[in-house]
Amino acid sequence: MGEILDRVRLRFDSFVVERKGREVAAIIPAERLRRIEDFARRRAAELQAVQDEHVREKGHDPAEMERAIAEAAREVKAKRKARKK
Repeated sequence: MGEILDRVRLRFDSFVVERKGREVAAIIPAERLRRIEDFARRRAAELQAVQDEHVREKGHDPAEMERAIAEAAREVKAKRKARKK
């Protein structure tokens, strides 16, 4: 494990850990993880701002918008699950 951690730290290598043939984790440089998390936070804030603006412009009820988003997410998950079968 020490050798793997040295490769990650010094050479910026990344490793994917599998269990029973399925990817379950990744070992990546901490700096890369921070950049990914920062990007995700910025993107989430941008999307929230767009949603808030849409709600204000269209006069939609925020709770109604949340329900619509949740339903759309369920549909996407169901389609992904169907494709995997």
